[in-house]
Amino acid sequence: MKTITYSLSAIALVATLAACAAPMNNSQLGSATGAVLGGVAGNQMGQGQGKTAATIVGTMVGSVVGGQVGAQQDRYYQQPQVAAPYYNRGY
Repeated sequence: MKTITYSLSAIALVATLAACAAPMNNSQLGSATGAVLGGVAGNQMGQGQGKTAATIVGTMVGSVVGGQVGAQQDRYYQQPQVAAPYYNRGY
């Protein structure tokens, strides 16, 4: 069962990344990666009938957390970078 879960997670991640024609920003990439990792973690924690629910909740939580981390990185990298003055370049 674990092999099937890992295989489906890998296929879902590859399909998500391949489906985007434009390059993904960090928020989208973080959301997709978080969803896959959260789904795998939830599947490992759940037992019996709760396994499906744990997988779904793990996917949702992982997607939100991954998207927030990626959005924070997007905001950081979009800030203007100030170049050092010529006299302070270290050479």
